Amino acid sequence: MSDDLEKMANSLAKDTVVITVGEPNRPNKAVKQLAIWVESKQKKQKLFDILTSQKHFKPPVVIYVGSRLGADLLANAITVSTGIKSVSIHGEKSMTVRREIMQSFMVGEFPVIVATGVLGRGVDLLGVRQVIVFDMPNSIKEYVHQIGRASRMGEEGQAIVFVNDENRNVFAELVDVLKSGAAAIPRELINSQYTTGFVSGGKGSKKRKHR
Repeated sequence: MSDDLEKMANSLAKDTVVITVGEPNRPNKAVKQLAIWVESKQKKQKLFDILTSQKHFKPPVVIYVGSRLGADLLANAITVSTGIKSVSIHGEKSMTVRREIMQSFMVGEFPVIVATGVLGRGVDLLGVRQVIVFDMPNSIKEYVHQIGRASRMGEEGQAIVFVNDENRNVFAELVDVLKSGAAAIPRELINSQYTTGFVSGGKGSKKRKHR
């Protein structure tokens, strides 16, 4: 639930009770995270390498990108470059088209779906085994929602995230989330000035700058 929606609910109701499953802004323990440091120009080739690897490709896969145009272009590039049938889904497509795409994806017609945040929450994707965050979102909360698609009902799944200096605004929080899942942290990320300039505040993920 977004902060704005929670504020509105509290303004309309009295004595509300909040029930939380797990820790806020912390991924499901069943999701195994893998962070890969990769420069922007190399992300597409790195993705193709993963999708064409028998060891690392675990369909059905959801790939998250930051824009609608990016979703269309990447889905087409995957199909052309790897031969893997891929389709895109985003807010510019009608509800009818999105429903048809999801049905095709869930029955295995397309092993890969490239999505914007429209699939970040609110839709059950019970069969998804792997999530690849191609474009790291600007919010750790959104990242946690995205990778959560790799696990439903306790089933173990994998989340791969591409990260580089363009994502510096979430470095400190990302390190906290990776640590919470006992995931390895790329050397470039842990040694970055944008990470080392902060210290973790523990469970609440608070951070403060060194002076």
